[in-house]
Amino acid sequence: MDSKMIRFLSHMGARGAFGEAIYRLAEAGEDFWAVSADLGEASGFRRFEKICPDKSINIGIAEQNLVGVAAGLAKDKTPVVATTYAPFASMRCADQIRNYMGYMKLNIKMVGLDSGMIQAKFGASHYGIEDMGLLRMIPDIVVISPADGWEIYEAVHAMIKYRGPVYLRLTGGQRLPVIYRDGDVKYEIGKANFLKRGSDIAFVAAGTVLAQALKAAGELEAEGVSCSVVDMHTIKPLDVQALDKLENHRLIVTVEEHSRLGGLGSAVAEYYAGRDKRPKQLLIGTPDEYLHPGEYAYLLEKCGLTAEGILEQVKRAI
Repeated sequence: MDSKMIRFLSHMGARGAFGEAIYRLAEAGEDFWAVSADLGEASGFRRFEKICPDKSINIGIAEQNLVGVAAGLAKDKTPVVATTYAPFASMRCADQIRNYMGYMKLNIKMVGLDSGMIQAKFGASHYGIEDMGLLRMIPDIVVISPADGWEIYEAVHAMIKYRGPVYLRLTGGQRLPVIYRDGDVKYEIGKANFLKRGSDIAFVAAGTVLAQALKAAGELEAEGVSCSVVDMHTIKPLDVQALDKLENHRLIVTVEEHSRLGGLGSAVAEYYAGRDKRPKQLLIGTPDEYLHPGEYAYLLEKCGLTAEGILEQVKRAI
């Protein structure tokens, strides 16, 4: 993929990059269903519907039925891409996901749109800060959180080819940061990417806040601190081999637009808990509360998820 296409995907935002990937797959002849809970436009399905009208279904605002219908469609092992807002895709549909995706292992790809706090204008009911914690506890479900437009595009292609249930978590607004500036990087489910390699502090991040972790690492390097930065785009299965390479660092900093409880930070801590040699860990995420709604940038700042906030917390920790 050339740099122009990568910039284009990031400018489209998370939903746009997702919709572009779905359209390109259908255009190439990939066979799958696309179902949404009255979010066809928001899901980026409109172009897909034009070329595959018989493969697109709008369930309406009935998210639990969304998973039930997806389960029926997936019984012949054809991939089914189901989309709704992240808090509804996870919390409201938890029982159906547990039974159809976890227990029955059906080939459903649940996409949590606008996770994190991007939809704060609708209030805390639309915060997606618990979804990774809930869904990574369900057996046999892959959990993915891409960092930019290119990675969303690659993750969609990878999850369609993967035989089994997947939860794809989309964060960020209309314009996404560009993390990957060339198409030579390989994307593989369950295989983290090293963006920087250092020796003092390691940042392990997922989702669009990875860009803020990269900026914080750059500031520290300017002060003489050697930093590693890892894109842990797959929360489950966790790339423990990548974590093994970080055990000699002074500090591991996990960064996520998710509760500090149960998400990426918890997954990393759980792995290191059983090891004789493990670095100190700083977990950066949203607090254990529902913050008063506000502008997205304000909420990121309030949670310490800006480069400045991350830097301040790291300096306190060391």
